[in-house]
Amino acid sequence: MILFLSRYPEKEEDFRDGLFQRVVHIDSLFSDKKKVYLVASPYRYFKKKYSIDKTENRIIVKYNLFVHFFLILSIYKESKIIYIHSIHNLLYQFIFLLFFSKKFILDLHGLVPEEFTLQRDFKREFIFNKVEKIVYEKFDVVIGVTNNMISHYKRKYPNSTSEYIVYPILPNNLETMSEEEILKSNTSDKVHFVYSGNMQTWQNIDLMLDIIKNISSNNKYFFQILTGEIDRMKNKFTDKQIKLDNVDIRGVSAEELSKYYKKAHYGFVLRDDISVNNVACPTKLVEYMNYGIVPIVLSNQIGDFDKLLFEYLPITQDLKQIESRKSVTNIKIIRNLYLDSSESQYHIQKLY
Repeated sequence: MILFLSRYPEKEEDFRDGLFQRVVHIDSLFSDKKKVYLVASPYRYFKKKYSIDKTENRIIVKYNLFVHFFLILSIYKESKIIYIHSIHNLLYQFIFLLFFSKKFILDLHGLVPEEFTLQRDFKREFIFNKVEKIVYEKFDVVIGVTNNMISHYKRKYPNSTSEYIVYPILPNNLETMSEEEILKSNTSDKVHFVYSGNMQTWQNIDLMLDIIKNISSNNKYFFQILTGEIDRMKNKFTDKQIKLDNVDIRGVSAEELSKYYKKAHYGFVLRDDISVNNVACPTKLVEYMNYGIVPIVLSNQIGDFDKLLFEYLPITQDLKQIESRKSVTNIKIIRNLYLDSSESQYHIQKLY
């Protein structure tokens, strides 16, 4: 049996979340194994909750940390492997790792303490750093989404004997562009820019709109904004006094994204040059590059992509007179990522 320390997505919006997409994907690698997803809280689930999916060999349990303490112990005892999705899921359960000698696998997902530092939440930064340090020596395998993430943890815990595996979070619904589609896009009369995402602070929406305002007078340019926050985005354009003559703002389903990505030549990925971005593998960037889109970046230090020599445009470059083109280089980088990923996938499956 594999014990997963994580929620399993149960609502439709959960399945659009990058963390839960990873959870679902890892689950699929062990489809023939019995799997238990355990959520434990000291404040909730005084009445235990569970659901069983016999087809998928999956049980989801939600227990109170104190009321069901011995039930939790029994689950740990029965498990062959304990797979932890992010340090987040150890907050109330790290103590159980000290009781058992099992095969412990940590899937990092991100730099949890460092993320709290950026949010100036120093209390949680302190807590999660302590939790991480207490249990890190227990991990037999540590999985990271980029080589940069693995390097970060090797520096942070130089005495660790963990085995490290690089396994990026890659979408499973991307299409392959044909040569005809690439040629058609390259010969387009319009230069298509795309932004796909919402309005979180770290997306640097104000900066993106300043860039659009500066270059939108070129009548060959068209800006496609794909967002779940349509009204907020439209209001933002209005506040910035940007005309919508060559701008389209809409929400689309995940299945519809490829239609817009195939037309696009340039895409906005305005991440700051900070540690959490330096080790990341953003799904949006993978999607853009898969369709030959050239990212417009604030910093090129995003995950391993600079080392992989991806094609990009810095915001410092003059963007007023660029031509329509797809990047074959970026398409090849993503194809190679998928090939490397298949090797790591096999390695992870053999851990059982």
